[in-house]
Amino acid sequence: MKIIIIITVGLILAGCSQSNYASKKTVISNMTDFVKVNESVCGKYKSSVKKLYGCGTSSSKDFEIAKSKALLNAKVIVSDGLSNSIIKNENQKVKEDTKNGVTREYTSNETNQIFETNLNNYRIVYDKTFIQSGKYRSYIVIELSLIHISEPTRQEAI
Repeated sequence: MKIIIIITVGLILAGCSQSNYASKKTVISNMTDFVKVNESVCGKYKSSVKKLYGCGTSSSKDFEIAKSKALLNAKVIVSDGLSNSIIKNENQKVKEDTKNGVTREYTSNETNQIFETNLNNYRIVYDKTFIQSGKYRSYIVIELSLIHISEPTRQEAI
C-alpha cells in the first residue's frame, strides 16, 4: 500500500512540474527544451469568443531586440486573427508541338495579407526571456479583448 501511495504522489508531482515547465527554466539548452518551453508558454493561452491571444517568440544577441521582435510577432498573430485575407493566384500553361508533345506547367502562389489593424487595448499577459545558445530567447503573450469589437469582426477572428 505504501508503494502505491508513493508512486501516486510521485506521478502527481511529476505532472504538476511538467505543466509549469517554463517557470522553472532560465536556459534552453537543446531543441527538446525549446519545444517543451514553447508548448508550456504558448499552449496555455487559447483564443476564445471573448479574447484573442498572440504568442510571440524571437531570439537575438541583444536583449531589447529579442523582446521587441517577440512583441511584434505576437501583435502580428493577433492582427492576423482580426483582419486578414488570403490571395491565391494560379497559372496553368499547356504547350503542344510535334517535337516534344504536350508539356504542362502549373504554378500556385498564396499570399496572406494583414490589413491595417488597430490593437489599442492589448495587454501583455506573459513576458519571459531565456538564454538559448548564447542568445536571448524572449516569449511574449498578448491578450486582446474582443468585447468592444464589432460582432462581424469578432466572428472572423475565431
